[in-house]
Amino acid sequence: MENAPKRRRWWRGRTLLVALGAAVVVGGAALVGLWQVSTSPLLCNSCHIMKPYVAAWKSSKHNTVTCVQCHYPPGFRDTIWVKYQAISQVVKWATQTYNSKPFAEVEDASCLRSGCHDRRLLDGKVTFKRGIIFDHKPHLEEMRRGRQLRCTSCHSQIVVGTHIEVTESTCFLCHFKGMKTGRALTPIAGCTGCHQAPKGDIVVGSIKFNHDDVGRRGVACQQCHLNVVEGDGTAPRERCFTCHNQPEKLMRYTELSFVHDFHVAKHNIECARCHTEIMHKLPPRVGPTAGLSHRVGPAALRLTAGRVGG
Repeated sequence: MENAPKRRRWWRGRTLLVALGAAVVVGGAALVGLWQVSTSPLLCNSCHIMKPYVAAWKSSKHNTVTCVQCHYPPGFRDTIWVKYQAISQVVKWATQTYNSKPFAEVEDASCLRSGCHDRRLLDGKVTFKRGIIFDHKPHLEEMRRGRQLRCTSCHSQIVVGTHIEVTESTCFLCHFKGMKTGRALTPIAGCTGCHQAPKGDIVVGSIKFNHDDVGRRGVACQQCHLNVVEGDGTAPRERCFTCHNQPEKLMRYTELSFVHDFHVAKHNIECARCHTEIMHKLPPRVGPTAGLSHRVGPAALRLTAGRVGG
């Protein structure tokens, strides 16, 4: 009988330990579950302001990659920091103080992490749409127009219906902005920096010519191909109001070096958020021969005049 109190205490202690152990296991499983949920696109889609972005992600080439693989940079410390930011956004949503135009940065390290695009800089020149030549290495490792570009400088989510894909108008802004004086166009890297001249004879209406002949005569592409660039890529001051409303920030609109260093080099702000679009394409033909004057200039007519009918 004297040992009964001891046995009861022993059983109580054992029961308490089992309960604590079970609580730890259940709590740990719950934390793991919450962590998994917090890294799932389902959580992002639960907020109505994120639905367009999730829809774009589902239809993109990255639809097998979860949000956090891009939006959380590699490394536990950075992941914890982004988790804190995500919780802050949840609090803002609950208190109705959130921004209806969410903005998230994607670090280069996320794109270049192992198993993703870590070999992209080693690939060399690649072909992008209709024979356009592109090389990632000089764009990411060298200064472009005096600024360090980021992966999302070109791969942005500004295009409706896509997600982290190349925004061609950004390329045109960089290569053509300020490069046209009157009728003289001198794009960065030149035309052949991106395009290779077509092979073989070209027939436009009753005129036939070959780009090899044009090249041997030292005629620049833009002497024949006129009106291939439309727009000037200006950055209207009212564009600032889509993100800013603080007078002290708006006053720095004319400080071009600061504005570009802050938005391009330090933060992944798409160029099209500030600049109007520059388009680059061949003008449409007007007719079998009449369209020639819209597509090529006098230099081409002079070069090919001797070949008509011959």
